[in-house]
Amino acid sequence: MHSRKTTFLLSAALTCLAATTGWSQVGSYSQDFEGLDQANPAALGDDGWLVGANVFDPNGNWLYNYFAFPAPNGGAGFCAIAAGEGGSDQGAQQMVVYNDYNNGDHANGNLIEANVFQERVIAAADVGKNMVFSFDGKLGDLQAPTTASAFIKVLNTNTWGLDAFLQTDMTGAPTTWSSHSMSLTIDPGWVGFIFQVGFMNTATNWTASGVVYDNVSLGEAVAEPGAAYCFGDGMGSACPCGNSGNAGEGCANGTGSGGLLTASGSASVSADDLAFEASGLTDGPGLFFQGDNAINGGMGTGFGDGLRCAGGKAIRLEVVFSSGGSSATTISIATKGEAESGDTKRYQLWYRDTDTSPCGNTFNLTNGYEVTWSA
Repeated sequence: MHSRKTTFLLSAALTCLAATTGWSQVGSYSQDFEGLDQANPAALGDDGWLVGANVFDPNGNWLYNYFAFPAPNGGAGFCAIAAGEGGSDQGAQQMVVYNDYNNGDHANGNLIEANVFQERVIAAADVGKNMVFSFDGKLGDLQAPTTASAFIKVLNTNTWGLDAFLQTDMTGAPTTWSSHSMSLTIDPGWVGFIFQVGFMNTATNWTASGVVYDNVSLGEAVAEPGAAYCFGDGMGSACPCGNSGNAGEGCANGTGSGGLLTASGSASVSADDLAFEASGLTDGPGLFFQGDNAINGGMGTGFGDGLRCAGGKAIRLEVVFSSGGSSATTISIATKGEAESGDTKRYQLWYRDTDTSPCGNTFNLTNGYEVTWSA
C-alpha cells in the first residue's frame, strides 16, 4: 500500500526521468496565453507544459501513475487553451485545466489525480532566490467531490522525496477572477533537484473538474527599497470620519478606496533611481513630500480626509497631476530631498479629492513609506 505522499514521490521520480522539456536553472517564466495558437494541439507542450497522473483506489491507496508527457491543447485529457473566459485583465485567451477523462478507471470509482506543470532544474546560481509563482484563476465547471489546487514542489533527486510542497487550494475559488501567489526560497541543499510549478485536480466517475488560469508567472521576488507604514485601513489610527481604506492603503477617498503609495528602484544615493508611484487616487493635483519623522509613532494623525504620516523638516518634492487614478515621481528623490547615506526619511502623497470626499475636506493622503538611504 502507498500513501498519497508516497505517490507524489513516485510521480516525481518518473517525471524527472521521462521529461525532456524541463529547463535548467529556475529562471523567469510568464504566460498570458494570448500569443499561443488555440488551433495548434501542441501549443501548450511547445511552451514547456507537461502533464501526468496518479491513480488511487476509492480508499486513497495508490495504484499506478503515468508521467510525463508534453501537455495537449484540447481533447479529453488535462488542459486546453480557452477563449472568452477572461475579464479586463485576462484578455482573449486563457488555459483551462481539467482531469484526464481518457482514463477509463473513472468508471471504476478510482481517483484520478491530473497534473499540469512547468519543470526546472535548480542550479547553484538559484540558491537564495525567493521564487514567486503567481497566477489568476477562477472556477470553471468543477463539481464536488473533485478537488483542485496550484502547487510548488521541490523533488529530491537522491531520494525522490519531496523536500518542499506548497499548495494553494482552488476547489473553493470564486467563479470570478482572483489573483493568487505563493513563494519559496531556494535552499543551498537543493542544487540539482527538480523545481515544479503548476496545477492539479483529483476527480472520479467523470465528475467535472475545470479551473481556468491566466497571467501565470514565475520570477524572483524583487526587494523593495523601503517599507510602507501608517495605513488607513482601521488597524492603526482611526480615519477622520470612519472612512477606512482597504488593507495597506490610506484612508478612503471619493473612489471608495484609499491612495496606495509604493516605491521602486533602490535606496542608494549614488544610484539615484528611487521612484514613487501612487494609485487609487481621484484625478487632480498631488504633492509628493518628504519628512524626517514618522508621526505618532508611525500611526499617523488625522489630517483632511486622511492621516498625516510624515513630518519634521518637510520637503516638497514634486507636484504631479494624477491621471486614471495614478501618479508617479519624475525627479531625483535623493537630490531634491538632500538625502545622505544613513538617513531614514519618510514619504507621502498629499492629494486633492473631489467634492465626493467622504469627510468633505476635499483632500486626502496615501499611506506612508519609509526609506533608509545607503551609499
